[in-house]
Amino acid sequence: MLDDELHFLLLRAFNHSNRRIDEAIRRIGLLPGQPKIIECLAEQDGRTAKEICAECILDKSTMTGLLNRMELRGLVRREVHETDKRSYRVFLTKSGRDYATRIAAIMHQADELAMQGMSETERKTLREGLRHVIANIEQEEEE
Repeated sequence: MLDDELHFLLLRAFNHSNRRIDEAIRRIGLLPGQPKIIECLAEQDGRTAKEICAECILDKSTMTGLLNRMELRGLVRREVHETDKRSYRVFLTKSGRDYATRIAAIMHQADELAMQGMSETERKTLREGLRHVIANIEQEEEE
């Protein structure tokens, strides 16, 4: 049965969660991909585009387009990197920080819905298990 296959369960969980998040994000006027970047910068502002790509699992061309649109909307600003003039650091603007608060609420609601009825121990076990799955796959990709 497919319901016993991890890859299938991960895909179904992702699709359901992503659809719900995507609808909420579009209602506040953001495009797919933009919330990940805002969350990443809210956690650590001033990252380079390369760092954001790695953290958000985005390719360089997608990142460039998203950042261009976000800069035009006044969500982020770019500054030339102090030590590497070929790269730049990305910072949230006040508007970007305001969106970060709204995004955090949307993501929290999605997470709470997904883990509804689970004890804190079950939630912790799920997160640890998923981190383990991710680490296994990332290690294989590096080799």
